[in-house]
Amino acid sequence: MPATKHTAVKPIAKPAMSHTASAEADLALLTATPAAVPAASSTGTGVVSKQVFLRKFVENALRQVKEGSIDEYRKLVQVFAFSRHASPNAAAAEAKYAESVVPWISALSENVSVLDITYRELVQTVLGSDWVVVADDRLVHRYTTLVLQIISAHPEWVPQAMHAMARWFSFGARGRDAAEAGRVHGRVHVLVQEIYRAIPTCGSSLVAALSDAWPFKAAKTNMQVLFVRNALKIIEYAAGVRREVLRLVLNHVIQIDVEVQIELEDLESDSEQGEDGG
Repeated sequence: MPATKHTAVKPIAKPAMSHTASAEADLALLTATPAAVPAASSTGTGVVSKQVFLRKFVENALRQVKEGSIDEYRKLVQVFAFSRHASPNAAAAEAKYAESVVPWISALSENVSVLDITYRELVQTVLGSDWVVVADDRLVHRYTTLVLQIISAHPEWVPQAMHAMARWFSFGARGRDAAEAGRVHGRVHVLVQEIYRAIPTCGSSLVAALSDAWPFKAAKTNMQVLFVRNALKIIEYAAGVRREVLRLVLNHVIQIDVEVQIELEDLESDSEQGEDGG
């Protein structure tokens, strides 16, 4: 099939602008509210595509932090912030987030090399976002890639990444989340496995994250079961932490059993006292 020819569309000519006015227009474009970025924007220096705009915005925001200005940086952080509990209409909120954040993922991906401890708030927001529950597989794939890029460039973020992922291993314990649990857990395991494959020395961080995220002894049984099941799933692809994970599972099972025994003994004691009093 012959290639289709496309005729470039020239932007409508604008009156000439002074150098100062042009600079101000460019600055206004680069500091616009991120969520309001159009597909293509016109400035005094010509047409700027959306992707170029986003890349420049990210570059400027990160550079300005070094210069002591954080206004644009805070806007960038908010772009990636997402909580599934923030809106009563979760499906609509997820769809809106997916549509808005995907282009920014590409822009940030081009700047992962500079994301050191200076940008802790941004990286922690990226890692802590509820992106794993979003139905859009395109977003999940790109977000997974972004996290892997950050971890590969800066292994010091591995502990935070592992903690961010481990918290999802009890997702689905509440009835309304049960239908999504398998999909969410699968996504989390894909990312954890890729991190472990890229950085085999991350085992201690993974075990520490599991230990910290483990449900309390008083948590509901279904939550305990979900977490144990996901913890055991990890040793299928991370053999290096097999012993540590099994030890965690055993210790928590013993703690729960001891707690149950104590409660049973308390109930028997109360029953006996009641009979004596009768």
